[in-house]
Amino acid sequence: MRKINHIFIILFLTILFLFSVYFIKFLRENVFFFLISLLIINLIIYFFVNLPNKKYDISLILFLLISIIASRLIFNNLDQSTLILRTSSILSFFILHLILLIGPWSKFSDSIIKIYHFRRHLGVTVFFLGTLHVVIILPRYFSYSIKGALSSIFIFYGLTSFFLLFWLAITSWDHLQKKVKDMTWKAIHLILLLIYISISYYMYTIQKTFNESTLNYHLIVIGIFILIWIIIAPYSFIKKIMSTNIFGWKQLHVLIWIVYSSLLLHVYFGPLSTTNNLVKTIFWVSIITIISSHVVGWVKRFYEDKGINDKINSINKTININNKDYVGVDHINNFKEGEGKKFYVNKKQIAVFKYKNNFIAISNICAHQKGPLYKGKINSGYVECPWHQWQYNIKDGCGPPGFSDCVPYYDAKVVKDILFISKDHSKNK
Repeated sequence: MRKINHIFIILFLTILFLFSVYFIKFLRENVFFFLISLLIINLIIYFFVNLPNKKYDISLILFLLISIIASRLIFNNLDQSTLILRTSSILSFFILHLILLIGPWSKFSDSIIKIYHFRRHLGVTVFFLGTLHVVIILPRYFSYSIKGALSSIFIFYGLTSFFLLFWLAITSWDHLQKKVKDMTWKAIHLILLLIYISISYYMYTIQKTFNESTLNYHLIVIGIFILIWIIIAPYSFIKKIMSTNIFGWKQLHVLIWIVYSSLLLHVYFGPLSTTNNLVKTIFWVSIITIISSHVVGWVKRFYEDKGINDKINSINKTININNKDYVGVDHINNFKEGEGKKFYVNKKQIAVFKYKNNFIAISNICAHQKGPLYKGKINSGYVECPWHQWQYNIKDGCGPPGFSDCVPYYDAKVVKDILFISKDHSKNK
């Protein structure tokens, strides 16, 4: 079974399931059994396809199956719709936190890096669980009325998360990252922002839940979201004054932080207000874990970079060979065969590998999603990115035959046991 076939089948069955639950009352009332059936079918499909790293998808499906069945046993007094509403919300909350923790935790453990490429699978799963949540809530509690749903502020925050998750999910395809032009990403950012502003204004005009002062507080929150949106957008003036490696697709997916913030507000003003202290404690601990993990990750990155620059400054040597300037970065006895190290040369990140007693120097920034190439490995003459296994030839920094992606590569020279890297990259062949 080819890869395109298994994706098409799973996508078709999932969309059919969600639409059926939304429009057919009988399926909503028996959604537990139909959801279990869908997951079992997906599990069978994955067992029969030949895919690298399919163990992660199988593990995720098994995790969902076990969680839903366990939820049924624990909350056996709930009807199926309420049960799946509760379970899907808990699972989506948990998985979203896992997604946001993979980044900072990968700075502390190479084992975490191995599942970095799986983040988009987890993100699409969160969107599926969120959609399942929506297709049950709208018909059951609001009789398919969007106006009725938006009249509640905590539902508005939930729909904000769902709206953005939809766009993050459908743009998670690798093909779009490379084929969609920068101008198109700018248009997408702007259109989505205008839609969000329009929805927010509509919510404001029909809002009856809060008094004016409380509603103004929510308008301030929405204003902060809009400001963040503009700051990270590819048309933002911030792009003109900041040096950044983030590109259009990635800037769209940075909106995951608005998704996360909206989800927290959805939970805070909704179910958290009527739950027990244990759940409230878990809620706040999860937020603290996210914030502290990223802060510690940033601090670690700061001191790591400081150590790299201190090493280069301590060597304090430059040479010129054939009218080309080179900077001394480290003593050659500090390198291990096949392991990468990161340096900053002329304010550019460089990944350096010792390979068969030679030194390979290429840009540290993967052309795919800006992954750290120095944490990768050399496989059959190619530096392999640890995030998604994109490869670059050690001779010229270009991908394998048939792939047009290249990263800058740099000349490396050894003089008196010191490795020197050229300030400017060589032209790709």
